[in-house]
Amino acid sequence: MKDRILGWIGDNWVSLLTVAILLTIWEIISHSVPKSPLQDAPIVPPWEYVFGKAFVGLSDYWKWDVLAPVPERGGAQTILGATLALTLHTSITLFRVVAGMLIGCIAGTVLGLMISCSRRVSASASLPLHFLRMTPLLAMIPLFQFWFGATNLTAIIYVAYGVGVAFLAGTINAVSNVPSVYVDFARTQGLTLLGTYGRVVVPAIIPELFSTAYLSIGIAWAAVIGAEFIGVNSGLGRIVIWANFFSNTGRMVLAACVIVLFSGITIALVRKLQNRALMWA
Repeated sequence: MKDRILGWIGDNWVSLLTVAILLTIWEIISHSVPKSPLQDAPIVPPWEYVFGKAFVGLSDYWKWDVLAPVPERGGAQTILGATLALTLHTSITLFRVVAGMLIGCIAGTVLGLMISCSRRVSASASLPLHFLRMTPLLAMIPLFQFWFGATNLTAIIYVAYGVGVAFLAGTINAVSNVPSVYVDFARTQGLTLLGTYGRVVVPAIIPELFSTAYLSIGIAWAAVIGAEFIGVNSGLGRIVIWANFFSNTGRMVLAACVIVLFSGITIALVRKLQNRALMWA
């Protein structure tokens, strides 16, 4: 394990050095800008503040009188309460992201394959598909809240919608890039349309679909934070809006760091899945 860690550091030392330089620049700027007149609202919060006072302040979002005091009821702010609150809201957001991505990936891919089976269907669907792709995702939040209410299910459906549109467009584009000679040869061997798609087309588009998957990760996280920020009463996006109400910049930065961390973990997991799924390539 130690050798693997050292090897990973050796392979990525340039990236790690760049991150360290950026963090250092942030720290220098935080101590150089004027002091904010608002309490708990430094203009550029230093890292010791973000992972110190701002982190402990997250215990304000712990609402259950078990394991840790509830500040809302007069209890003290504690590291345990902050850890519990951050773990809870992060878990809720992760669940929404994973569930939405799975639903959107499956629905978008299946629908894209169905549309690609027929040139007439593909031609008739191109304009509505272009309309869906051009519609700003954040602009759809009020409609989703009106249709489904401000619930956990709404956030999942909203993420699935954003990811599904991306996979729908990505699947249709990937199928169009499959050399026609592959399909023609399969049909001459007696394969049906369904058999051709199952044995030729789908394996051929998997590498390109992983590019769509990486794009969808950013869409999924943006969608879930947008849904939580505006309507749903839990999750990392809700922590951001609560912090925004009271100008708690340290908590905003901390929530952003958690989002970036788990976005990176999501990308790493998809990359592992890609390496395993494309071993044949």
